[in-house]
Amino acid sequence: MTKKTVFWTSLGMVAVFFIAGYGIPLLCGEYNYTCQDRFEVLFPVLLMFFPTFVFSLITYKMREEVFRAWLRFAYWWIPVSLVFIYLAGGWSGGGFGIPNVLDQEFVAIILAALFAIVSLLIIAWKYFSIRRTTGQV
Repeated sequence: MTKKTVFWTSLGMVAVFFIAGYGIPLLCGEYNYTCQDRFEVLFPVLLMFFPTFVFSLITYKMREEVFRAWLRFAYWWIPVSLVFIYLAGGWSGGGFGIPNVLDQEFVAIILAALFAIVSLLIIAWKYFSIRRTTGQV
């Protein structure tokens, strides 16, 4: 996969997220919650594309080795996180008066934040290791 492909795919998914976020209430009506619930499944999945877009934008002007190091990480992280988001409960109700905070949206936010932190570390590590080996200042 090339830098351009990753960039434009993630940008397209971010655009779909915004269109869905603002278009669903318009399509369904403001108070038609059964219609809106059908589309709510998209939001945690599309939330993973925000960091992907940001980091593809960051690595776009960097050397190919930095992009490839980050992409190798993203190749396995995104599918694994999508599985965890799917396996998380779609509701946040709990039993015995204890709320269950591991709903899909919460898991998606946590995994997206972890993706962002680890991506920054990988990009910085690879960028500085290349600079050190080539002798650039």
